[in-house]
Amino acid sequence: MLGGAAPLAAQITATMDGGFGAIEYEGFLGSTAMTLTPALRYDARSFSVAAQGNWVLYESGRTLLQGAAAGAWMTPSVGPVRGEISGFGGVARYADAASSGYGLLRGRIHLPGRAAGVWIGGGAGGSYAGAIDIGTSEIAVGGWLVHRTVTATGLLLRGAADDSAFVDLTAGARWRSGALEFNGLAGARLASAFDDRGPYGEIQVRLGLTRAIAAQVGAGSYPIDPLRGAVAGRWISAGFRLSLWSGRSRVAAPDERLRATVRLPNLLPPDAPVLGLATAAFGVRALTIHAPGATSVELAGDFTDWQPVPLRPAGRDTWRLDLALAPGLYRLNVRIDGGSWAVPRGATPQADEFGSVVGLVVVR
Repeated sequence: MLGGAAPLAAQITATMDGGFGAIEYEGFLGSTAMTLTPALRYDARSFSVAAQGNWVLYESGRTLLQGAAAGAWMTPSVGPVRGEISGFGGVARYADAASSGYGLLRGRIHLPGRAAGVWIGGGAGGSYAGAIDIGTSEIAVGGWLVHRTVTATGLLLRGAADDSAFVDLTAGARWRSGALEFNGLAGARLASAFDDRGPYGEIQVRLGLTRAIAAQVGAGSYPIDPLRGAVAGRWISAGFRLSLWSGRSRVAAPDERLRATVRLPNLLPPDAPVLGLATAAFGVRALTIHAPGATSVELAGDFTDWQPVPLRPAGRDTWRLDLALAPGLYRLNVRIDGGSWAVPRGATPQADEFGSVVGLVVVR
């Protein structure tokens, strides 16, 4: 169902992953394991925070308990530049062994563009394992590029734990189409005091089965992580993701100035493209745009990281895009034949944090 609402201030999403896989750490015997991973995420316009737990039951009967949390805040733009302050940390306990933990605080400067961007930053933190404490730091530079439905990232990082340092170069890609999502990572440890130089990587595939359930499989390898106290290893896994709940946590009151300066949906131009939303196969949403005479239609929204995504022809004057959207509030705009971005009929205009006007929709 599609409808208008007040501007979105924040949204909460809760998920539960369940899986069964085989785990093999270098230098140790392989083991099968069953996992449960609950997660909770809070997203506002310039602030996000997330928490995740992990319970692993190995075939030996021993258990691993882990908890982690992360948060990030994007500063307002200063010219073309935006700042970011973020941090993450976690604790873990395996069987009756002593607990361990880690934490890192980061600062970054971003130079974003419409379809690409770069950033540079650094961080400092520490980790512990029983009575052992280790200081850690990092310096990194990275970038991202979006083309149609593919997002690519690159990272060059130098990390250090006390007097031991390493250098990693990684490249990642994400592709999403309807209910199918692909994530891949290829990396190389170029230099290391831990004698673990060489390539590593991972691949994960997720398929939405219904609105609430998705299947996922994956495999990969990773090098030593001195911050988290993890040894190098290889892994394969298969499991299901259960979406417990997704919805708004708070809705801001409408801005009276916006009411005076922005036309409501029923006052949009008669020839404005018309937005439609319906449930498609496997519980995904079929988003349609009716645009008479159009030769190309693109959409950008908070669910596409504000990167343009082309729609495909779906009948006379109709264009379609299949998306795995959970119930909640979303913002979007459409572009016809490479023209200006505009709010379609069926969405409520609202001002965003950059002074532009976007369309607000409700997915139920």
